[in-house]
Amino acid sequence: MRSDPLGIDDPRPGLSWRLTGPAGTVQSAYQVVVASTLAKVRANIADLWDSGRTPGAACTGVAYGGSALSSRQKCFWRVRVWDGAGEVSDWSAPASWEMGLLEEADWTGDWLAVESQVERDDREAGVRWVSGTTASRSQPCTFRLAFRSGGGEGLLTIIADGKLSKLALDGAPIALPARGPNGYGDPPAIAFPLAVAPGAHVLTAEVVTKAGPSGSGTASIAAQLRVPAPDAGVMRIVDGWEMRAGDQAPWAPASMLESQPHFPWPPTPARLLRRAFHLSGKPQGARLYVSALGGYRLWINGERVGDDELQSEGSEYRRHVPYRTYDVTALLREGDNTVGALVGDGFYASYQAPDGRYAYGPAPRRLRLFIESRDAAGRIERVATDKDWRHASSPILMSEIYAGEDQDLRLWPPRWAEPNFDDGDWSKAWTAPAPAARPCAPLAEPIREVRVLKPASIRRAGPRRHIVDFGQNFAGRVRLKIKGARGDHVTVRHAEILAADGELDRRNLRVARAEDRYVLGGGGVETLQPVFTYQGFRYAEVEGPAALTLDGVEGVVLSSNLPEIGVFRVGEPTIQKLWLDSLWSQRSNFMGVPTDCPQRDERLGWTGDAQVFWETAAFNMDVGGFTRSFTRTLRDDQAANGAYPMWSPSPRGLGWNTTTATPGWADAGVMLPYVGYLHTGDRAVVDDNWSAMNAYLTGILAENPDGVWRSGRGADLGDWLALDAKQPGDETTPKDLIATAMLARSVDQLAQMAVWTGRSSDAERWRRQGQETRAAFARTYVQADGTVGNGSHTGYILALRLGLLPSDLRKPAGAKLAADIQRRGGLISTGFLGTPLALDALADVGQTRLAFDLLLRTDYPSWGYMVRRGATTTWERWNSDTGDVSMNSFNHYALGAVCAFLYRRVAGIEPTEPGFSQFRVAPLVDRRIGSAGATLDCVRGRIETSWRIVGDRVSLTLQVPANSRATVSMPGLSREVGAGHHQFEAPCP
Repeated sequence: MRSDPLGIDDPRPGLSWRLTGPAGTVQSAYQVVVASTLAKVRANIADLWDSGRTPGAACTGVAYGGSALSSRQKCFWRVRVWDGAGEVSDWSAPASWEMGLLEEADWTGDWLAVESQVERDDREAGVRWVSGTTASRSQPCTFRLAFRSGGGEGLLTIIADGKLSKLALDGAPIALPARGPNGYGDPPAIAFPLAVAPGAHVLTAEVVTKAGPSGSGTASIAAQLRVPAPDAGVMRIVDGWEMRAGDQAPWAPASMLESQPHFPWPPTPARLLRRAFHLSGKPQGARLYVSALGGYRLWINGERVGDDELQSEGSEYRRHVPYRTYDVTALLREGDNTVGALVGDGFYASYQAPDGRYAYGPAPRRLRLFIESRDAAGRIERVATDKDWRHASSPILMSEIYAGEDQDLRLWPPRWAEPNFDDGDWSKAWTAPAPAARPCAPLAEPIREVRVLKPASIRRAGPRRHIVDFGQNFAGRVRLKIKGARGDHVTVRHAEILAADGELDRRNLRVARAEDRYVLGGGGVETLQPVFTYQGFRYAEVEGPAALTLDGVEGVVLSSNLPEIGVFRVGEPTIQKLWLDSLWSQRSNFMGVPTDCPQRDERLGWTGDAQVFWETAAFNMDVGGFTRSFTRTLRDDQAANGAYPMWSPSPRGLGWNTTTATPGWADAGVMLPYVGYLHTGDRAVVDDNWSAMNAYLTGILAENPDGVWRSGRGADLGDWLALDAKQPGDETTPKDLIATAMLARSVDQLAQMAVWTGRSSDAERWRRQGQETRAAFARTYVQADGTVGNGSHTGYILALRLGLLPSDLRKPAGAKLAADIQRRGGLISTGFLGTPLALDALADVGQTRLAFDLLLRTDYPSWGYMVRRGATTTWERWNSDTGDVSMNSFNHYALGAVCAFLYRRVAGIEPTEPGFSQFRVAPLVDRRIGSAGATLDCVRGRIETSWRIVGDRVSLTLQVPANSRATVSMPGLSREVGAGHHQFEAPCP
């Protein structure tokens, strides 16, 4: 699923190819040869593997079956095929892959700490968590610390469990940062600079308590005070706190917590690291291997290495630490060379809701890399991270994913990453403990700059302020080209929407600062953009010294660089815009992991969102490698009872203090491999996850042996954000009904994957379990007249679409669903779990016109309402424009899951066997849209459909790729066709 990749660690990589040829071309057999050199593969000297003539049409994910592969090994391969008549093709052009570092012993170099000496001393001094109790929650808990100082600059680093409401030094208040809109969220640990006079002082901190036992209140703090010592030097004070309940109670020693919780150190500046080295020969081949706990950007001899962004991407760093491999042959030269690195907080060290900073492991940030260079004589020279590296502070003074980035461009050392730079005043590097997790190579393409947007408009909003409208909500950065005096300040603030007065409306960002700040270096036009962060926005407020021009502002779109393979086309503009909006939401949220939203203080890999959207995602983009990558993270977070988390990576367990699986969210562990295999035909995603999927379902059934999921339902979010809900997780549909439906679907999907991959005994086991679960659902939730559950739309939709009803009750249940939709004025009341299946459920019972009614609706609530209100991405909730300000993301893909219906049932492209070896073409037509179709560059080649209503007839054109077959169904027509271009006509229903 990647072209000629470098540095993979899959011991049996899957090989795929596409056939071209005349109509009817089909593969009857293939032969793959793999060799250790390009010359050998061209000569058919298959010293690594020769599959021999292998019967069958498999052309996707054919697993390498040759000699065991070693680290750094380069493999060249090609393939030939036999057609249906037994004629053999020419050999394909050679392709290649290169293995990465398969064992820890293959790595060279130390893990270097990325911190200043002061930061190191702070970290090693540590903190102590102390607590106090009050008689009731109405009383605050006050802590105080008496100390003596020699006078000078000090620093207090503090965090409270409870709300830090007051802070004072010798009775003088210390200003606290403002909390987010609606009081949402508390800030992480904060560092307060203090000017301390010589002598005795008292520091006090008041904390609003949390609920304790029997109505009491509890609070705790952790702090470190760094001040000049009375007798010279510096002291770091962490002990000696006292506490009292309220304002009049006596002071008493604060209690030290027995278990010292994680301390989320505040952001610190990124750092520059460099190493000069000498190569005795001209490089003929060179690789750079790099891994980091933090974000990084690399240079060799002043030239940037690679074009990827936001490395290391989000990962479960406690289990796997990502590494990348770069071909740096062209950047190195014989003689003197220099490698430079800029390392910041990145995903590892940034604040992550709800777990704080350094959620995956302790400080410090760390970097490990080495370069291997081979000259013409075959000599290998290496340079690695060691104590000969030097480091210094960088111009990036603060960088966090949610907050943004602060840069002082005056601090860039000229030509610092080039040879002959004098780093004599830089500090010598020191090592840090190696992480316990094993390194892992990428399974998907990295995050890259995938598009650049020009502003739709720029409006002056003040003497130094401009509001930029990019015309599109997206995830990425603002890039400015601006000229000003040395020391001038530029600030860029981000928002998805504007307030009524034309200013940015940032209320839905919660505590995310979403702001980049720059100090100009002066001396000409400077390019400003952040390095280690990104934001979600349509609008940007730029405050700076110069007037902005269209040529001086760009919107840099960042996304995991997945090929976009699907284009849906329809003759009705609202539906067309709905599809495009969902695609933009996918671009915005496929950022190393599939996030929920790109703008506020969240951006987490929510599994429920991914589960409902993955089918749409697989039509829009080639998500094969991305699926394997994210499901690896899911397995890293899987609990001992088999439960998958609510979001992943999830450093504190399954999320929201639950220890069991959350229905509809945890089911992503099964849904994603199922969709991934169906669309790519590469069974590796099933094999990777087989044991984990079995453990998940076995764990649920152990607690619910009758097949009704009543026990152990985690956070139990139900049909999240259903229309009728007053609160997001209200039980508008019985939650055990939803859970049982999700269980039934996952069991059926696992049984189908077992059939596809030849696991016959497992297939029978899970097939029987599926029958039992469906029967249990019907007994428990279905009445004799076809009523399902409490009669909610979601209850009917799940029962109909997932095959949970007896056959004789499908028609009456469908009629009840349709009647209630019409009773409500032609709208559905579904949330996250019911919405994706709604239109399919209606179409399955013959309510096709009603399904199109819902698609075409533009009044609230509807997909068309979002479009009519100017949406350029899909919203989190039906009423994001008027709902709860703290949770009204305008860039969420979950409700865009309906676009799978557009591809399958409107354009008429539905895979029925893995890898589109067979697919169904049965488009639903409606005179109100007139025409529709899609182009899909699937793993076997291009599929294209296009239908149009002409008079009382429907005309359909179809392109089937080689080595694939399509079953075409239209009124009065059912036919199976092979590769080629086809034309059909049928009566218009």
